[in-house]
Amino acid sequence: MASAMKDRDQKAMALTYAVGKGWLAQLEVDVDPGRAIGQSSVSVTDLDVLALAPDEFQGYRRVVFDCKTRAKESPVNRAIWLAGLLDRVRGDHGVCILKRSAIEPDHALLADRMRVTLLTERGFALYARVTNGSMDSSKSLAAQIALWEQYFSVSTSFPRLEHALRFLRSAFWMADEPAEACRKCIAVLRRVAPELDPVRPEHRLIFCEFCTLIAQSLASVVCRMFKVYLHPHSAGELAEALLMMLYGGKETYRYRLSVFKLLSERVSPSERPDLVLPEWERFVQLTRQFLDSPLEAQRTPMLLREVGFAQLVGGADLSFARSIAARDRQTPKFAMLVASYAAHAAALPKEFSDVVVSTVIPLVKVT
Repeated sequence: MASAMKDRDQKAMALTYAVGKGWLAQLEVDVDPGRAIGQSSVSVTDLDVLALAPDEFQGYRRVVFDCKTRAKESPVNRAIWLAGLLDRVRGDHGVCILKRSAIEPDHALLADRMRVTLLTERGFALYARVTNGSMDSSKSLAAQIALWEQYFSVSTSFPRLEHALRFLRSAFWMADEPAEACRKCIAVLRRVAPELDPVRPEHRLIFCEFCTLIAQSLASVVCRMFKVYLHPHSAGELAEALLMMLYGGKETYRYRLSVFKLLSERVSPSERPDLVLPEWERFVQLTRQFLDSPLEAQRTPMLLREVGFAQLVGGADLSFARSIAARDRQTPKFAMLVASYAAHAAALPKEFSDVVVSTVIPLVKVT
């Protein structure tokens, strides 16, 4: 049995609110120092809930929820701390939920100027009710904190997955750029692939989580590509533009390529002359599909996460996933394409992508 989370009730409130807004939420993200100089990297603090709100200009806006139950802590001090943390995690806004009966208006005003909203538990309930989203999170599997606790305890039964789980929970979210996050996500999935068995529901969940994060990071890359290129005129132009986006521009790409070729010559002959991702043609085609509807691409990770959490629940109620598919008609196709790419890129058994396909297809309303 998984142990209960600290500040569990507050995190559940924040999680339910974020999912109802249509945001992709991640619980308990460890924050690393970034440019570490020690022998081993250590986390400096953690985020209680990190929520990504789809945005047509940024890709996603980052909202950090800070949940604290200590009644004697100064609200404004907490706001100052959270404002500093926003800079480290590239956050756009913070929401601090405090176990207090009231908050001084001047403190709340100062916090707001620092992009932080200070709320009591009762105040957050009112805030959530007034600013609620268009989706009913009561049916969402990813809004059930008990399922998150099951997810976080997977490494207890499968210790060989510990590194991959740490990446999914924290390291992915600390990447400086979405392109970096995307590349690392694919690389980590390939490394952990030999440990994954499609018969085990926990392993199917892990695969779907990788799909969720690949979709999220690629959607961010595509948002930037769309603003620059709209729809590239040819497959070659798309592939070239995608390489530049993935590696930070032409000069950075050329430098990385020169180093890669040098190391290949010294260690072993390279069969691949360029720094392309595994199953490159499939990845380019997936990107082209995302470019057809960048906004729906940004909402595809939510659908994939629902599919993943459904692996932990026999006969799961997928009405929330169905509502996503009904609102964003291309998300089911995108979800299946991401799963197909991920399984091929990691040389995983077809049963993994089949899980996503067989779960998603019944969600599609035929008209």
